[in-house]
Formats: sequence, structure tokens, C-alpha cells
Amino acid sequence: MIKLLLFTVLFSFSLEVCWGQDANHFSGTLTYRIERVDVKDSVQAKMIIFARDSLIKIVNFSSDFGKQETIKHLIYQKKYVLIELDKEKFAVQIKDSTVDASAKTYAFHPTKGHSKIAGLKGKKIAVKLTLVQDELAVVYTPKISAQYLGAFTDAPGLLLQYFVLNDHGLFKYTLESMDKKIPPLSLFMIPADYQKISLKAFIEKSANSGNSSIPNN
Repeated sequence: MIKLLLFTVLFSFSLEVCWGQDANHFSGTLTYRIERVDVKDSVQAKMIIFARDSLIKIVNFSSDFGKQETIKHLIYQKKYVLIELDKEKFAVQIKDSTVDASAKTYAFHPTKGHSKIAGLKGKKIAVKLTLVQDELAVVYTPKISAQYLGAFTDAPGLLLQYFVLNDHGLFKYTLESMDKKIPPLSLFMIPADYQKISLKAFIEKSANSGNSSIPNN
């Protein structure tokens, strides 16, 4: 147990030193408000991002779909989606690949202007989503890497306000608060009661149980 704890501490320290060389790194908590903008609904949703340099935990809350948690490792480009299926708990491992330009459904275009979001001064940039007719104005800060978001990781900086189009509609994400207190390392560990499983194995298990839920975060 002592050897395992020592390894975890040393491993974490080595990662933080390496990632710390990036001037745009961030440690703390980012809280986003999520609103559907194509139609009005009563669903309340938030996204909370916990970051400790190269380690990220993204928690999505929705009064409609419940909670989904994702643990990501920026250096090794790995992520685990925590899912419960038939009273069993799984940490589904997914390769967190870099952006594939051929698969992109959006494009950024330069524009002028600034906007203050959650006390942070940000720059405006236009984004054209493939299935949305008009360009949308989004706000970013170049002081924090875009890698901390689950989407638009090739943006020129962390998006403070942006839009996501999915099967459920068009949603606006707006940063509500930023806390620079460093989250505990234990927050980024897979809980002991979760079983690690590959995406392929999970899909097979899900199909056998008659459940079509497949992680896509």
C-alpha cells in the first residue's frame, strides 16, 4: 500500500512538472451553465470541469439525463467514461484522439470584439457549425489551453462561451465561475467500485443486456 501511494505521488509529480512547462496550463474548477437555444425548455444543466494540470474530470449534470462523469489524461490522450449498467459500474476506456480535420463539423473565423465572462476578459471569434445556417459568436481566453474542454480543443484558447449542436438540439455553454483552488488528486482516480473495461467490451455487454447506451462524451 505504501509503495502504491509513493508511486502515485511520484507519478503525479513528474506529470505536473512536464505539463507545467506549458504557460497555458490550469489547475482549479470551471463551472459552465448550459442552455438550449433553438427551442425553450425547462431542463436545467451544468458542466463542471476539475483540472489539475494534465488531469481532467468533466461532470455533466442535467435534470433530464442525470449525471455523466469523464476522467481524462491530456498527456497520454486517454479518457474513462464512468457508467452504470444493470447495477454494475464501469469505467469505459476510450482513446482521446487529437482533432481529425476531416471529421470536423465546425470552422473558426476571425472576428473583432471582446466580452467579459465570469469576470474574465475574453476575445470573440466566429464559429460556423455545419448544420447551423448562421455563424455564431463565441468567446475565448488565450491564457488557458482549449484542451481542458471536451469539445473545440483546437480553439485558440479556452472557450468561455460557446455552442454545441447534438441530437437533442443547439446548446449554449457559458462560464459561470472559475475557482483556482487545486482539486485533490483523489478526484481524478477511478473509484474502487468501478470496473475498467474497453469500449468494445462495453458495447458487447450493453448489446447483450438490451441497453443501447454508448458513451460519447
